[in-house]
Amino acid sequence: MQLRGAVARRIRRARFRGDAVECPCCGRTWSAFAPAWNRADAICPGCGAHERHRGLWLYLRDRVGLGRERLKLLHFAPEYALRGPIEALDRIDYVTADLDPAGVDVQLDITDMPFEDRAFDAIICSHVLEHVPDDRAAMSELARVLRPGGWLLVLVPLDVGRERTHEDPAVRTPQDREREFLQHDHVRLYAPDIADRLEDAGLVVRAERLAEFLPEGSVARFGLLADETVFHCTVPASLRP
Repeated sequence: MQLRGAVARRIRRARFRGDAVECPCCGRTWSAFAPAWNRADAICPGCGAHERHRGLWLYLRDRVGLGRERLKLLHFAPEYALRGPIEALDRIDYVTADLDPAGVDVQLDITDMPFEDRAFDAIICSHVLEHVPDDRAAMSELARVLRPGGWLLVLVPLDVGRERTHEDPAVRTPQDREREFLQHDHVRLYAPDIADRLEDAGLVVRAERLAEFLPEGSVARFGLLADETVFHCTVPASLRP
């Protein structure tokens, strides 16, 4: 099975050989990105990075400056395409966490984390909260373990056409959740008012599109979604010691 997978990866990489697009996560170039089940030009044939992974890495590297200073970083459900570049940075004390203990440093429930207050300088929480029934408890915990002066990046599937986040506890079956919330294991579909929920948890929130700070042509070159949004959160300065 492993040999078959290795052969399939080699064939796919040969098929997409070229330099029309570039994956910032692994640094390789391709003729195009590979298709996902529901869209074209989505997946890096080398490391498997999707659009949001590539955009988030560029944001971390160029906007946040990850690696320029020493910090303790908590990463929920760490994606393979992001984990490698982050682990390669010398100045990062990197802690990975998930409800599933496989392949992470700490198994935890994001609504009740086993960390002291202000334990982390930075937190990445990408495409996690839409799976959490009590997202407000999770947001409060994120605010609790983030030190003043640090940052939290939150990404979720976002319906910008909605005014209010769509959730209904009566929607339970995988089929109904996929219809209502886009995926069988999602419990809501967020609107931009997720920023209000994060602020209710005590955070200062700035919504930024991942692509808006990049040079012209970057969306096409790196295969990004132009409207992918990151919610950049901090603890209010008034709470600093």
